[in-house]
Amino acid sequence: MKLINLLQSILSVISSAMLYPVMILLIVLFVWMIITTGEFFSEYRKRKKHTLKREMKELIESLIESLSQKKPEISPFLKREMPAYFREFLGEFIDELKGDKDARGIRIEYLLQSKEQKMARSLDKLRLMVRIGPTLGLMGTIIPMGPALSALSKGDLEMLSSNIIIAFTTTVVGLAIGITAYFLSMMKNRWIHEDIKNIEYFTEGIMKNKEEPTTGGFGG
Repeated sequence: MKLINLLQSILSVISSAMLYPVMILLIVLFVWMIITTGEFFSEYRKRKKHTLKREMKELIESLIESLSQKKPEISPFLKREMPAYFREFLGEFIDELKGDKDARGIRIEYLLQSKEQKMARSLDKLRLMVRIGPTLGLMGTIIPMGPALSALSKGDLEMLSSNIIIAFTTTVVGLAIGITAYFLSMMKNRWIHEDIKNIEYFTEGIMKNKEEPTTGGFGG
């Protein structure tokens, strides 16, 4: 019996000690989620702007035509219309085209896969928040319930109400983090699939053009 009481006391101390770290983490994650949401809407406006200026397929075809010339050159106008992710990939892609012709296909395939993995990894934090937010909220709900029940048995209404408030607020914040993270990850996942499709379409168009014997270009 004494052993059970000892174990119960140890677990109670551990549980109580975790309450403040849980609350601090929830506040930190909530602030981070607000910043991430702001970045999301900023990216949304940029994408909307590019869509209104020119369809992505039309832009890609213009790039393929520019790079397929004997003296390939991308106009500053086209560069301004490119999304940031595409501009970054294009710079690395052109560098690979200038390299050794024999291993060009392997290098470009590696570059394409690396870019796709990098874009997919950008969702890892949001996917983690989908799980961590509600989990911390649940921990913040359960931990104060022990002291709350103890206060109820002693008739200490002030401590009871204090712990109940903590339990409810941590639940709300944890769920808010999880819901927001899920929405953002769903939208960004859609964007990433669209971006990967555009990059693959562009890469295949250029490589097909390079295989034609009459076509000049980088390193060809």
